[in-house]
Amino acid sequence: MILFRTPTHRLFVACILLFPLLSACTAFSAWDTSWQRGDAPPPAPLAVERSPVPAASEMPAGEIPVAAPQLPDTVDPPLPDPGRPPVVSQGDISYENTTITEDVVWSGSVLVRGYLVIASPATVRIEPGTVVRFMKSLLSRQTPRLVVMGRLHCNGSAGQPVRFTPNVARPERGDWGGILLLSSEKRNQLDHVLIEGATAGIEAGFSTLSATDVAIRRCTVGMLLRDSSASLSAASVDDCETGLELLDSEVDLRDSALSSNQRGIVARRTTLVLLAVSLRENQQSGVTALDCRVRFTSCQLAANGGGGAHLAESEGNISGSRFVANRGVGLELVSSRLKVQGSLFTATAGDGMRVNDGRSLVWGNSFEGNSGYNLAISGHDRIVAVGNWWGSDQESSIAAKLLDGTKDPRGGRVEFFPWLVQRPVNVP
Repeated sequence: MILFRTPTHRLFVACILLFPLLSACTAFSAWDTSWQRGDAPPPAPLAVERSPVPAASEMPAGEIPVAAPQLPDTVDPPLPDPGRPPVVSQGDISYENTTITEDVVWSGSVLVRGYLVIASPATVRIEPGTVVRFMKSLLSRQTPRLVVMGRLHCNGSAGQPVRFTPNVARPERGDWGGILLLSSEKRNQLDHVLIEGATAGIEAGFSTLSATDVAIRRCTVGMLLRDSSASLSAASVDDCETGLELLDSEVDLRDSALSSNQRGIVARRTTLVLLAVSLRENQQSGVTALDCRVRFTSCQLAANGGGGAHLAESEGNISGSRFVANRGVGLELVSSRLKVQGSLFTATAGDGMRVNDGRSLVWGNSFEGNSGYNLAISGHDRIVAVGNWWGSDQESSIAAKLLDGTKDPRGGRVEFFPWLVQRPVNVP
């Protein structure tokens, strides 16, 4: 049988087949117009189902899983502390995340946002009374700091010191990074300078530094030196977690004071010369040294909570110094070779001096008024400690304040005869 024999038949069948499609198009057009007028709710968004990235163990052999791309985090600008508002919004000289390549002189007010690098061989000279303030840049969350690869000369005066400080009221530890001397072997000079509120007031690596009348306060570390050489006089460091931290360096410190820190001086593999230096009222030890060469002359270590000085595997000389009212021990020597002479050990809340071997010599000193023993030896050696004043000229009284093998079989011997019958006149 042959269908659609005539054109009329074919037209009739085509109309029947196309009618449902035309009706659907008409309905959709009417619905779309009503949605635009607001008579009908908008269409629901298409739901796109994301297929999870399969684990590497579930991937076919030879295929590598590709993680979805991650958008970088946006950098939110640092929010100011409402309790410590910025001191200034602009300085006479201002920098933001930049490098100085030519010599420059600073005076008045300098504001540094973010980092500032003094490149080699540039020199920055700072005039008396200049205040250098640091604050975070709006472009970074990083702590602001000054990096010196060239040379820094601070020419302050006693009445007009150069001041390095964060740009906030009431500076606190870590408000800015501090001054970093980075392989700056030219002689950096800091005279009459105040540094406060830094992570490390002065940090030096493979650098040379000379400073006079530098005051560092409320920093995490007052001064941190690595493989560096420093000559410091009339310095003061207070209210820091660590006053001086010295590693593989050479330091000459004179006529200076470190007080009210958690730790006074911490040194390793360093040559440390102290002349007329006061270490007072530090919460832990005044000086802690390991594998160092030391020379203490006319120093005072007083009222330190963890002892006056703890020297391990070190050598050198201590003379004319005062160990007064420390807690635990005035001077502790562990596997060290020192000459200890002409010094005072008194009012210790514990032992005046403690050693673990006989490699040191102790003479011409005064031991008196210590609540523990005047001298205690914990090793099996014999220590020579003749010619000292022990607070008495009676042998029984002297022996009672010495801890050695006569009281503890594990201890060695203290050779204290002959002793002085009065306090030596050269003891401070």
